[in-house]
Parts: sequence; structure tokens; C-alpha cells
Amino acid sequence: MPRTLLIALIFLLLPCTVMAQDRDEILSETLQREHQKADENQQKVKQLNEQAGEISTRLSDIEHDVKLLRKQIKDQEKVLHDIRENERHTQQDHFKLEEEKERIILELSGLMQTLWPVHMQNVRARFQGVEDWAMFDRRFNWLASIYDATSRKLDEARLNAEKIVKNLEHQRRLAEEAEKQLAQVNDSKDRLLDNKYALRRNLRKVEKQKKNAEAELTDILATIEDIKYQLQSQKTKRFSLYKRTLPWPVQGKLVDGFNLKANPPARGLSLTTSVGSTVQSVFWGKVVHNDTLRGFGHVIIIYHGYNYYSLYAYLSETYVRNGQEVEKNEPLGVVGYFPKVDGPGLYFELRFHQKPINPETWLTAQR
Repeated sequence: MPRTLLIALIFLLLPCTVMAQDRDEILSETLQREHQKADENQQKVKQLNEQAGEISTRLSDIEHDVKLLRKQIKDQEKVLHDIRENERHTQQDHFKLEEEKERIILELSGLMQTLWPVHMQNVRARFQGVEDWAMFDRRFNWLASIYDATSRKLDEARLNAEKIVKNLEHQRRLAEEAEKQLAQVNDSKDRLLDNKYALRRNLRKVEKQKKNAEAELTDILATIEDIKYQLQSQKTKRFSLYKRTLPWPVQGKLVDGFNLKANPPARGLSLTTSVGSTVQSVFWGKVVHNDTLRGFGHVIIIYHGYNYYSLYAYLSETYVRNGQEVEKNEPLGVVGYFPKVDGPGLYFELRFHQKPINPETWLTAQR
């Protein structure tokens, strides 16, 4: 139920015998309760604002931490990539050395096959003659020096291979440690992201609660203004005191008057006017309806306090909005097509406690 109609409904539910003083007391008590609600809602909005601010700060911190972790992940991935590259190159070097070892072993085997016959010839040459022995001895020594040099190469290759194997083991340990650290950093990032998403959901929830609280506060403040207006109206602008003094709502000719016994009953006045005539409020009040109403075209209803209402139907244009306070004689809009007069005109009603009353007993004699 819109709060703009709250006070009007309070009046409608009160017995007709309730005095103005009682109404004032009820309105004052209602005003006090609404002020209390407003204070509570303002405090709630303040708390929700603080809560939203705290969540936003935490989100900002998490964003910063996630940014740092992403950089760490990028750096760690580069370290792991470099380790893998070094491991790959070392593995290639190891394969090359293994091939070199195989080649040297084959070379040594070939040298050994050559050295042994030379050695045997050298032994036999010692008993055949000095010249033959010296020749074979020189040849043997030359081949032996080649064998020794090749053997040293093999020893060096074996030593390098052992170093490479150790380096490979070291690279693998480094890679395992880097992968472990990368996994830890990724886990930390995932936990932060989960926390971030949870905080965002919480922030949306808080923002929704704050929006609802602000809307409720706006509604309460509007109700407070309504009550203040009613209290002020009851003190200075009582509709019942202006009988036979109200201005006519539009300049025009009366074609059908108030007659509840007619068939169908005429609950208001039907006036024919010139095109573009301005419709005015007959008394101070507040607009409680400004929309189309079935069977009446575009209608404005004004509440004047003390359960008095005025109704203006078949308007082609309006100048006011719902909830707006209007003055006596304030322009409300422009007349439109009125089917009853088959042209521009206005249908006008006055109501008390939702029951139609004869407007002619309230309007001034002059039109």
C-alpha cells in the first residue's frame, strides 16, 4: 500500500464522531512513530554504508594481493621454464657425451687391436736385429701415445658425463621445488579469488539491503511530510469552513447538476467549456491520483484533509504530479473531450468519506 494514501486511509477508518482534537492526537502519535522509524532506518543505512565500505576495502586489498600473486606466478613460471630449458640442454649434452664415449671406446678398441700385433712384432724383432726392433719399437711407442691420449679423452668424457648427471639431478630437484612453489602460489591465488567472489556476493547483498533501506527511508520521510501537511491543514485550511466560498474548477456552462436519484445517479457536475480551458484546484490539498480511470478518462484527485476529496475528470493535459501539494486556484491541467457534452468539458465531484456530496452547495454562486 503506498504511504501517500496512509493518512487518508487512517481518516477513512475513523468513526465520524471522532473530534478534530482526537485526529490531531492520532496524527501526532503517528508522526512520532514515523520519526522513530526514520531514525532507525537512517542508522541502518549508515551501518550498511559502513559495512559496504569495509567490504570494498577488503576487496581492494585482495585485488592488490592477487595482482602480486599473479606477478609471482609469472616469475615462477619463467624460473621453471628456464630450469626446464637448462635441463633439456643438459640432457642433450649428456646424450652427446654418451655418444662421444661410445666413439672413444670403439677407437680404443681399434687401437688395441692394432697395438697388440705391433707389440708382438716388436718382441720378435728384438731377436732378429737392431734395425727391425728399433722400427717396431718406434711404431709401438707412437701407437701407445695415441692410445694413452685417447684413453685420457675417455676418462675426461666419463668425468664430464658424471658432472652432467649430477647437474641433471640438480636441475630436476630445482624443477620439483619450482613446481612446488608454483603450486603453493596458485593455491594462495585460488583461495584469494574464492574469498573475493564471496565478498562480491556479500557486497551485492549489502547494496541491495541498503537500497531497500534507502527506499523505505524515502517512503517514511514522505509519510512524515504527509502527516505534517495534514496537521498544518487541519489548523489553518479546514475544508469544512469554506462552504459556499470555493471557486469553480473551470470557466464554463453547467449542463448537468448533482442528483443521486437520477438514473444513472449524477454524483457530480458536468460542465461544457471552450477548447483549452484551464482546470484549477478548488482548495488547498495534495494530489493523490493523476492517471486514467476507467470511464472517466484522465483524472486528478486531490485530498484536502478531514476526508474531503475533489475529482477532476476528462483532462487532456495535466500540470501536477502525484504527491504534489497544490494551492487554491492552482492550475491542474487542461480540459479534454467530455463524451457527455460531445466536446471540451469537465466532470467534477466533491467527496466526503468517499461519498459524493453536492458541489453546488460548496462552490461560490458566481462562476
